[in-house]
Amino acid sequence: MEQAPPPQRTAAATGSDADGESVRQDRSTAQNCAIVALLVLLVEITGLTYTMVTPALSEIAAAYRSPDISWIVTAVTLVGAIAFAVCGKLGDIYGKKAIALVCTAVFAVGTALCATAPVLPLLIAGRALQGFGLAVLSLAYGLVRDVLPKRLIPIALGFIGTGMGASAIIGPVISGLLVEPFTFRGIFWFQFGYAIVVGLLVWRFVPESGLRARAGVDWIGASLLGFGALAFLFGVGTIKSAGWLSVPVLGGIGAGVLLIAGWFRYERRAADPLVRIDLLAQRRVGLPLLANACVQFALVGNSMLVPMFVMSAPEGGFGFGATALEVAGFLAASGVSAMVAGPVSGLISRRFGPRAGMTFGASALVTGAALIAFVHDTATAVLLAQLVFGIGIGSASAALPNVLVHAVPADVQGVSGGMLNLVGSFGSSIGSQVLIVLLLLPGAHYTETGFVLAFLATAACGAIALTSALLVGPLRDRE
Repeated sequence: MEQAPPPQRTAAATGSDADGESVRQDRSTAQNCAIVALLVLLVEITGLTYTMVTPALSEIAAAYRSPDISWIVTAVTLVGAIAFAVCGKLGDIYGKKAIALVCTAVFAVGTALCATAPVLPLLIAGRALQGFGLAVLSLAYGLVRDVLPKRLIPIALGFIGTGMGASAIIGPVISGLLVEPFTFRGIFWFQFGYAIVVGLLVWRFVPESGLRARAGVDWIGASLLGFGALAFLFGVGTIKSAGWLSVPVLGGIGAGVLLIAGWFRYERRAADPLVRIDLLAQRRVGLPLLANACVQFALVGNSMLVPMFVMSAPEGGFGFGATALEVAGFLAASGVSAMVAGPVSGLISRRFGPRAGMTFGASALVTGAALIAFVHDTATAVLLAQLVFGIGIGSASAALPNVLVHAVPADVQGVSGGMLNLVGSFGSSIGSQVLIVLLLLPGAHYTETGFVLAFLATAACGAIALTSALLVGPLRDRE
């Protein structure tokens, strides 16, 4: 089948040349550093959306008197997956800064809704709007490449990556400090103020990209995939309350499968598809994408389960009765080890190939998840498991993009990178639903058995990622 031509990049009305060099006007080092700093702060929206909220999940569940709070995470990742793909394309067409600010504004509206929501469905709707904030990451990367001097681009991208890792440490601490005096609503008011202030600074001081792409947006593909995933996850999420053979479960899962099958069929002939199905079918591409979905499944699972576990009252036979601030210590353990493991994984990939880094990361992920599933009687044991788990997440997350770089030709690396993020977001969405079902499987309330099942599910995902690494086969220019 003939492939659609790549989108054409043109100069914007601002008069930049075809390579966008005129927008890289002469600026002082201080001005360029300020641009990088503001983009790093803007991208923090993505990380804080998760890391500030997960320590408060138990309080949110208690406030709304519902143990099934999976959609608080699922709504963000599901909307974020579609927004990541669609808003990235809109940024190419209309300007990356403009679309990033629109996404920030939608995020702020959703955050205000979360802060004031009187009922759980409205909170979930607000979280869905927050999902647009996830698209800021890809738009910020594009701005860095378009407006900064070429010599500074690698440094700036490194700072953005480090900032994302730092949110895993800073977010839980801020959350713990706010929850005690202001309840969980204080978290969302902080995020609202943060988005407004940083958004205004970006609007004032960060230049717009001068590049534009003549390309369409795959609205039909995005709709089929989004509604298909929503229907499927709705079916999975109602298993506990409605029963395996109920109409909502079978109808939701069935409708989801049909819509996603229709999406596959449509993407094969779409002029500008969200996902290149021909690439997806290749083992060197499909297996790393599967591994990334599993890694993100495990990551979101750990960030949900650990706070809920350690905050559980020990009178129930498990947990430590930790406060929201004490939860930050457990999550920071995995965050710190993940930040350290990323560069280590890069060294392993450079020396032995990216598949070795992916294998190392997946192995550590399995070990850390299995440790916490079977040995969780003391805070020390849980902290050790978190350190090992963080090594796995950091190593695998750093290696997977390199695997794809070595798996595909240069002209489709941008497409494959977008597919990696899209599939990873859906892995997170599925994880948040499946793990809550497992958590509540033994009864109407959280039990130790439920936590063991859920942690074992994250270990199983690590095992699938490890198997994918072993089966991916030889990569281009390596091994």
